[in-house]
Amino acid sequence: MLFAHNDKIYLYSLYKRAMAVKLLLLEFEPRDIAELLQVTESFVSKWKKLCFEHGVAVFVIKYHGYQGYLTSEQRQSITERMKTQHIANIDDLIAFIRTTYRIEFKSRQSYYDLFAEAGITWKRAQSQHPDKDIDRIAIKKRD
Repeated sequence: MLFAHNDKIYLYSLYKRAMAVKLLLLEFEPRDIAELLQVTESFVSKWKKLCFEHGVAVFVIKYHGYQGYLTSEQRQSITERMKTQHIANIDDLIAFIRTTYRIEFKSRQSYYDLFAEAGITWKRAQSQHPDKDIDRIAIKKRD
């Protein structure tokens, strides 16, 4: 299962909470636990108290990840549209998603991912370097 960066941080902190309580049950000193897990002693006592009051239910994963901007059906629709309408550059894709779904991604990587899902490579989407001056290259080849 793949986790986003924030998911990993959440799971790691959940692990520390459970480990702190487990080590307390194994009769480690709170000071040693805090040092081992790189947390404060108050962190250890907080989770000890919560665990003894509410049981192991305090360790249930409540965070289920970030809800993406587009549903899987919308992503499928976009990739099909990219193939049939020949949306081959990122500016056209941005405009299409903005007008159709009223969504604009924070990162261009999200658009590149849609190109990849559609089976369109970035190199194929951009046939030539945007700074390439064809006339200047032709003159240089003649000389």
